[in-house]
Amino acid sequence: MGGRIADDLIRNCPDRRIVLGAHRQRPSLPEWVRDCEVVPFSLESPEAMIRALEGVSDVIHLATLDESAMLADPEWAWRVKAMGSFELLKACQQQGVERFIYFSTFHVYGSKAQSPISETSPTEASHPYSATHRAVEDMVRFFADYHGLQTAVFRLSNGYGYAMDGDMNRWNLVFNDLCRQAVSSGNIILKSNGKQSRDFVALSDVARAVRHFLFNIPDNWAGGLYNLGGECSLSILTAARRVADLYEKIYHAPIHSIEINKEDKTLSKEPVIYDIGKLKATGFRLDGNMDEEIKKTLKLCESIKK
Repeated sequence: MGGRIADDLIRNCPDRRIVLGAHRQRPSLPEWVRDCEVVPFSLESPEAMIRALEGVSDVIHLATLDESAMLADPEWAWRVKAMGSFELLKACQQQGVERFIYFSTFHVYGSKAQSPISETSPTEASHPYSATHRAVEDMVRFFADYHGLQTAVFRLSNGYGYAMDGDMNRWNLVFNDLCRQAVSSGNIILKSNGKQSRDFVALSDVARAVRHFLFNIPDNWAGGLYNLGGECSLSILTAARRVADLYEKIYHAPIHSIEINKEDKTLSKEPVIYDIGKLKATGFRLDGNMDEEIKKTLKLCESIKK
């Protein structure tokens, strides 16, 4: 997601200095970052954060651990994600950062949230992933209320879309996983019965939301908290079939099977209504194209396979 946001800013705001914080070293940088400044960054290193923020006016905070890592070591999750984010906010204050966008998650509403889900819906965060994100939201609000930092928090639903390059570790995301399975084996195997519904939002729209706030409404982030979804509720099985259909059209080869986990007795849920009315009231409009995102994700999977 960070790569897609950076790429959008590079293409649409060529006069802006774009700084990417990298927590790991790579033997070579991909071509798409040629117009960015890449600096060392880690939520576990306040000194690195302070250096990375030198001369920076706006921060987009996406850094996090994945769900399984957080559950495996909750203490580490709280130390890195929660307290690391607090140190990042302190560094922003020290370096005179003016605006701060934080990406939280719809998971803060909990698994039993009732549709429609709006920003006023109760939060029930218990998993370390959702709980630490919810805690950081409160830290962001503290720096807004007591230190004058202009902030926005996006509670993101399920982002989908192609990555800027294949060197990323988020193949467990729904559409990434479905596309990789289709390309690598010609089969799709679901870990569930496929009946669960999710709200999906294109990464192109995620990037456009960031640009909308930074440049279209830079001084009008009223309320600071926004659901960011795609108004697109699909079951996992429907998503798999959509990937399969596009794969067959592109490669003129069949998906041999879509297998579900028959042991999963999860009941079918009604479509998820993830209310983004508050976001749309700022003038933002969705423009994502699911088929194009899937096609480009399939193409990326094919390039990695080769």
